[in-house]
Amino acid sequence: MDNTKDLKNNFFFYVWIIFLILLIAYSVYIFFSADGLALNLKPHTDSIVGYVSFKMILGLYFFIAVFNIRRIKDKKAWLWIILSVGLITRIILIPSQPVLEDDYYRYLWDGAVTANGINPYLYSPLDAMEHTETDVPKKLFELSDESGEIIKNINHPHIRTIYPVLSQLVFAAAYLTSPWEYWSWKLYLLLFEVILLILLIKTLTHLKLPVIFISLYWLNPIVIHEFFNAAHMDLLAILFVILALYLFVKYKSIYAFVILALAVGFKLWPLVLLPLLLRSYCDDKKQILRYLGLFLGIVIVLFIPVLLSQLDESLGFIIYASKWINNAAFYTIFKWLIQQIVSILSISVSQIGFINRIGIVVLFLICTYFIIRQVPENQLQFYKKAFLIVAVLYLISPTQFPWYYTWMVPFLAVRPMLSQLLYPLLLPLYQLTYLADYIIYIEHIPILILFLLELKGYIWKDWFGNLEANLIKS
Repeated sequence: MDNTKDLKNNFFFYVWIIFLILLIAYSVYIFFSADGLALNLKPHTDSIVGYVSFKMILGLYFFIAVFNIRRIKDKKAWLWIILSVGLITRIILIPSQPVLEDDYYRYLWDGAVTANGINPYLYSPLDAMEHTETDVPKKLFELSDESGEIIKNINHPHIRTIYPVLSQLVFAAAYLTSPWEYWSWKLYLLLFEVILLILLIKTLTHLKLPVIFISLYWLNPIVIHEFFNAAHMDLLAILFVILALYLFVKYKSIYAFVILALAVGFKLWPLVLLPLLLRSYCDDKKQILRYLGLFLGIVIVLFIPVLLSQLDESLGFIIYASKWINNAAFYTIFKWLIQQIVSILSISVSQIGFINRIGIVVLFLICTYFIIRQVPENQLQFYKKAFLIVAVLYLISPTQFPWYYTWMVPFLAVRPMLSQLLYPLLLPLYQLTYLADYIIYIEHIPILILFLLELKGYIWKDWFGNLEANLIKS
């Protein structure tokens, strides 16, 4: 019996050691290989397959490691190791060229435009490049010439920016720190994430959960890569969402609604958590109206620069909401089912795309209703409901980019679900979806099935321990 126990403990120890070494090795690999994997160079499939394979191996070891997280004995020592390794990997990646990504070019351009006092929602990058529009400020042409290859590498240059006002302010701060440098932007991401790390630790401590669970976020390979190599901006909204929820469970509701509104000022998706916060006041209609009015008032003020622009399909918000589809498994199946129903009923529908979008919104609202129809009994259940709302949003969305997965990862530190912790193994396949359409189903459908089974308690029940014993009653 003792030998079996020792064997299990040794296995756990070596898995964690191998994973931590692999994590640092991955960052070093990206640091030296990233220039050859830049999207504008159109790297060969063989190079991409090697890169994706490394990410998948790393994701597998991450899952095995967190699967055994309960075996950690000296939690304080391990916590310092985990925090140190996570920080080292991020610092190594800061100067690295983003791999197979080009969103950051838009961030750098928007930052320059905003920092120079121009409304970024009025003009597209193409307007600045063409030098033909008479109503375009001369300064925009100067920035276009000054940016060099940056403006030329912006994807969908004919579309005006999709990023909300508060994101633009951070882009501008990065530009003012060091113009046109992605490493400057990544330093701001690191600042935001250190604050997020502290906030998550405070949340775990408040809920009397193991602080070691921070590793489910801090060591998640998707989080590390998407923020500190790919340089995606979603971290900005995530910080404010977690802050809003923390303030809410600390009974500082008015501040929670303000911060959640500010989160929408970074990216639109935090709006989906508003019903959960309002649900706690279902017996006080006046309070609901006050908080709702406060929230909407702040959001409207934040979006004034957008509202002052031309609201047509050249604006990123509108075209994204109406047409954008990428890497979406569930939505692709859903869309196919709608089309089959329309075909069977011999209904002539010219706006089938609009019907698909409305259908998925209705489905999301139905799921949200069932999630929040009962007021959370305690604070841990409150976080679970918040996680489920964000998870459903991601799983059925028309766009399932790997960096959108990061929206739910902080919640996994508070309410772990092994199904979602498997994503770092499968999401790297996103970079190979150009080879075959079925790859999107390999990425997402196994996770969706496991997620439903886990929710029902058929698999991995209470794998992370009896968290209910640590609940703080509201």
